[in-house]
Amino acid sequence: MSALATALISALTSVAVVLVSFLLSSREDKRKAARAERQELNARYLNPLRLHLAETRFRLAEILLRTGESGQCEDLLAIDTPSDLADREPGWFTSWGAYLASSAYLTACLFAWLKKTRDSAPYLRIGSDDDTRLSALMLRVSHSFLRDQGIYYVLQPSIGQDMIIAAEDRLLSYREFCELLLTPARRVWLDRLIAYYLECGRGMKLDRVADAIAAMEALSAFLDDVTGGGESVRSRLAAEGISSL
Repeated sequence: MSALATALISALTSVAVVLVSFLLSSREDKRKAARAERQELNARYLNPLRLHLAETRFRLAEILLRTGESGQCEDLLAIDTPSDLADREPGWFTSWGAYLASSAYLTACLFAWLKKTRDSAPYLRIGSDDDTRLSALMLRVSHSFLRDQGIYYVLQPSIGQDMIIAAEDRLLSYREFCELLLTPARRVWLDRLIAYYLECGRGMKLDRVADAIAAMEALSAFLDDVTGGGESVRSRLAAEGISSL
């Protein structure tokens, strides 16, 4: 073989190696970019949903625990009907009425993140089978709150939408939520949510509360798995220094 041919083969081999290396590197860069995008979307939507599932699940379990021999959770029975909220002073929401109002607030935040997650579903990157599973588990949570004339299905995303301040990319604060409750024309859209917790306080329809807890635990476990995060429900309990609830 001539020196020229040898040199040509060597040059072509070098070019081929460079091209293959470039293609492999480009493919790996695309994988990394896709992985980063998936993680960013998960962090933006699924992690906040995990947080609010754990918070609402904790509150409902706590309500069941506080329902003593009387069969009632007295901390929720700060009013008789949702319309009674109209004449409350702001300080009431930080004292006697705080447990009722904050229970409603936590659930309204959950509805907001359920809505945001449903709306963002086409953009999430969790796999087709996981997409189907996510939708089914979110629907189960919604149905658990609907059960036994609870919070009507169409009201849940409506409540969630009212919690979203799109221009600031955030949810209403607890204070802003309480101010909403003081406005009868706006509060009426939240009456079923308030009534739900008043019924809980009276010890009514507690089976649906247990159903909601189970539904939220199932969705939380799924999200923990697809996001690669820790056990969100267990972490919430640990934050309170307890092992189970």
